[in-house]
Amino acid sequence: MDQAVVIPCQGQQMVGILHQPEGPAQIGLVVVVAGGPQYRVGVSRQFVMLGREMAARGFPTLRFDHRGVGDSGGEYKGFVDMSADIRSAVDCIFEQCPDLQSIVLWGECESATAVSFYAHSDERISGIFLVNPWIRTEEGQAKTYIRHYYRKRLLSKAFWNKILSGKVDFVGSAKSFVDLLRRSSNSRKQAITEQSVEASLQSLPLPQRLEKTTGLFQGRIDILTSGRDFIAQEFKDFVSQSAGWKQILQRQNAQMAEIADADHSFSRIEWREQLFNKIAAALLSVRGK
Repeated sequence: MDQAVVIPCQGQQMVGILHQPEGPAQIGLVVVVAGGPQYRVGVSRQFVMLGREMAARGFPTLRFDHRGVGDSGGEYKGFVDMSADIRSAVDCIFEQCPDLQSIVLWGECESATAVSFYAHSDERISGIFLVNPWIRTEEGQAKTYIRHYYRKRLLSKAFWNKILSGKVDFVGSAKSFVDLLRRSSNSRKQAITEQSVEASLQSLPLPQRLEKTTGLFQGRIDILTSGRDFIAQEFKDFVSQSAGWKQILQRQNAQMAEIADADHSFSRIEWREQLFNKIAAALLSVRGK
């Protein structure tokens, strides 16, 4: 059953849809949508299917528009300031589903990052499911393109054939590459400064803040990435070089997986089915404890 709900949040009203299973449930799912004010079709339809699918499997699922997005009122503050919105949504699903004992939070891209920022502060959260977490910085983006785009181009025979035939602006491409090298080197200088300063979580750079907040969360952690997505690749590159992430992923209740051929939004049916099955598996694992 699909039920519209109005969620109060700091004097504003957010709008959501609660997908209810046929019987009572102890574990629920809250879907935190990504993106700012926009016309939402396509991937948003996937959220509808996600909610109905999880409800059909016995898990009440709430998806909602945070403030300033979609049908909700208020000012859009961005994903770094979404904690009050998520807390209000969690309050709502507990009020609507009195048998619930705990919640799994789900987010994709920037909303995955928002989920991690919030989850450790709420004891009602027993699991988080992060899909292609957003940690984009100018330096990180530059490194990702150098490592995974330009390297392939430089080794491509077709690319050099285009240069020799004049179909590629060699000077322009070279300038772009040098600019990326400059931006990618900025992070090394920044890291030295950051290590010498004891900063609060809010003042940390985005990649480090996500690492720290995820590490503070003690429930089940699921991370899923797409194989054909630069946002996911930037995250994976950071994880591969992070001692903190290595410690997190060594926990028994933490796992990271990938759907190798999938794009950022899992646009094909087979990718979506794999995504839904992994979410359901996480919910079943939490329920089984």
